[in-house]
Amino acid sequence: MNEVAPFDKGPNAPAVELNLAGQRLGRKGQTTRARIIDAARELIAEGAEEPLSLSAVARRADLRMSAIYNYFADMSGLFLCLLEPLNDESETAYIGLLREYWPDAELDERCFAFVSAFHEFWRDNARLLHMRNAIADQFDERVMLHRINMARGVIHLLGRQMGETGARITGVEFDLASVLYTGLERVVTIATDERFHAHYPPTIQPRFKGATLTQHARLIRLAIADERARNQEISL
Repeated sequence: MNEVAPFDKGPNAPAVELNLAGQRLGRKGQTTRARIIDAARELIAEGAEEPLSLSAVARRADLRMSAIYNYFADMSGLFLCLLEPLNDESETAYIGLLREYWPDAELDERCFAFVSAFHEFWRDNARLLHMRNAIADQFDERVMLHRINMARGVIHLLGRQMGETGARITGVEFDLASVLYTGLERVVTIATDERFHAHYPPTIQPRFKGATLTQHARLIRLAIADERARNQEISL
């Protein structure tokens, strides 16, 4: 199987730093912009009870709202800036594992390594990713596109693991990969949600800390093996 080219990062790719007037940022502007971003990250990391907003960020950064609006037109624009590093981090954390073909004899370990890495990525970025999904669920188009674009990379590569070698991104393999990815994201969403954990019965908590992830890795392995066998029968 050929190595799959890096998936398109679309509108989430970092650009030259400019203010909203289109002016390139000088040292002072870069410092102020970084101060705003750091303040937003702090609020998310602390799990502040008040909703994340530009006014809350302005208070944390000790800046006037007019200073915030020099760099970000709305909260979605600032939030997308916080999400930008996840593109490269996801490649290193788990997407890179999918780019190398998984031999049949190694499917068990490869699938478990991928699912574990995906879970660890979510665990390390839980508050940011949970907030992203919550905002996307409110139909914020730009944040929805970020979520979709990150998912497409995994779905494409899972489809290739199942045996699709062409340039197309539609078909049975990708339909199945979409279902597998949707289930995996839901599993890790629950597993990394601190609010849910407080209400888990003691007998359920360990399942999402290990057993559920193991079974999802098994499900992916079964799907890949089944699709490879089906493709082999078709080619005979």
